Amino acid sequence: MKWIIDTDPGIDDAAAIITAIRSGLDVIAITTVHGNTPLKFTTRNALLLTELLDVSTPVYAGTERPLLQRPLDAAQVHGSDGFGDANLPAPRRQPEPVHAVDRIIEAAHQHSGQLSILAIGPLTNVALAIAKDRSITAKVSRLVIMGGTSHAQGNTSIVGEFNVLADPEAAAIVFESGIPITLVPWETTTKAVIPAAAFAAIRSSSSRLAQTFLTISEPLCETTRRFLGMEGIVLCDLVAAGVAIDPAMVTEQVHTYVGVETAGTLARGLTAVDYARHSGRQPNATVCLDVDRDKLTALFVQAVSA
Repeated sequence: MKWIIDTDPGIDDAAAIITAIRSGLDVIAITTVHGNTPLKFTTRNALLLTELLDVSTPVYAGTERPLLQRPLDAAQVHGSDGFGDANLPAPRRQPEPVHAVDRIIEAAHQHSGQLSILAIGPLTNVALAIAKDRSITAKVSRLVIMGGTSHAQGNTSIVGEFNVLADPEAAAIVFESGIPITLVPWETTTKAVIPAAAFAAIRSSSSRLAQTFLTISEPLCETTRRFLGMEGIVLCDLVAAGVAIDPAMVTEQVHTYVGVETAGTLARGLTAVDYARHSGRQPNATVCLDVDRDKLTALFVQAVSA
């Protein structure tokens, strides 16, 4: 299976990308999107990660803003540059000249039935690819999405999770596309906090990658402590990467219909999970409700400290 990682790095995106590539996913492209920070930074951060990982994975810059609304960002969590304002050196590499949306479409045709997408940012790139070439919905094998909520416990609004709330219209397009979806919602990621003890192995590593991750992740450790009352770090996108790498990591799930609310003042960006099948609609997503945290932690520590 070939993979594209569609992402807005982001500290937790960095953990996901590192773990996906180091764990052997065949990542043929990283496509960047607005989100945690503006596109110029998400693209820069993706390029930096490929250099730190010493891989030739190409990076394609994508969309700068949501389909309809004003951009959101998560500077209060990830820093204004997405990497904790750690003042990392600029990457030597440059993004590819092809737009991310066009690369997604091209890859879907090149690897029809053998392409999956790990989508760990706002879904604008994926939605635009579907809108531009509807035929890819029959060619993409699987979408693993970190986004939304399973029980309406938002992290950005009352009921809205950041990746979906950053572009609800795009999320609605993707969820109604017919592409098989595995959804890793916000509440599930809070059950898989990487414990503080796991960082001992990372601190003992002399690799530039490990030391850089420790530096950029400090603000997110503080955010985890302040908002969740836990010692450790919540790495939402890492959980989705773990599910993509090893589907057996999921310990509880439900296969049902998930809709995205695009209107309203309180519920905009809600992912409505139809547990009781009231909608009468066919299931369109497998919602991961819990994962094996120990297995995920071991996978991450090995990847980042090797």
